[in-house]
Amino acid sequence: MLNENDYPISVQFDFNSGTFDPVKIRDDRKLSDLQMMFHDKPRVRSILAEADPLIYEIWYHPFETSKSDMALGVTRLLPGTVGDEYHMTKGHIHERDDQPEIYFCVQGEGYLLLQTIDGEFRAERWTAGTISHIPPMWAHRVVNTCADMLVFVASYHLSAGHDYAPIIDKGFRKLLLEREGQPTFVDSPRWT
Repeated sequence: MLNENDYPISVQFDFNSGTFDPVKIRDDRKLSDLQMMFHDKPRVRSILAEADPLIYEIWYHPFETSKSDMALGVTRLLPGTVGDEYHMTKGHIHERDDQPEIYFCVQGEGYLLLQTIDGEFRAERWTAGTISHIPPMWAHRVVNTCADMLVFVASYHLSAGHDYAPIIDKGFRKLLLEREGQPTFVDSPRWT
């Protein structure tokens, strides 16, 4: 016998707003939630003394059945910088090291940063329409380098979990900074 979660379900995505309905959980990430991620700590403190700006929103819809689980996440990453560092997601690696994830950029431009625990680093250039497979055991973060909102859709198993500790501890090997109006990768001082 099927339980109520074992029936098909659909949500409706709005490409203009980068939102979907129905949404079960919405999580706003402000600068205060990400302050440990940005390299320019004096600038972070200066901004937070005035306000606590929204950096990104995540819209979630978990799909749990009696035999499996999947999740849909849509992230709306606002444009801007903190000092010379572009707005970015917090970044995470999955708690279960056998779990991949799929990201689909539907609006904006930026980069998907990827890194193994040992520090092997990759950056995938994103434009609307880019679909990226994130293999197991790769930490990942998205950076918005354009003047508009960057929106991406994520699909993953809920059981994958999110581990933020390695990113909080050392960050990524490369920082993505705005230099002379252009996105520029530089070595992170936390890795040298």
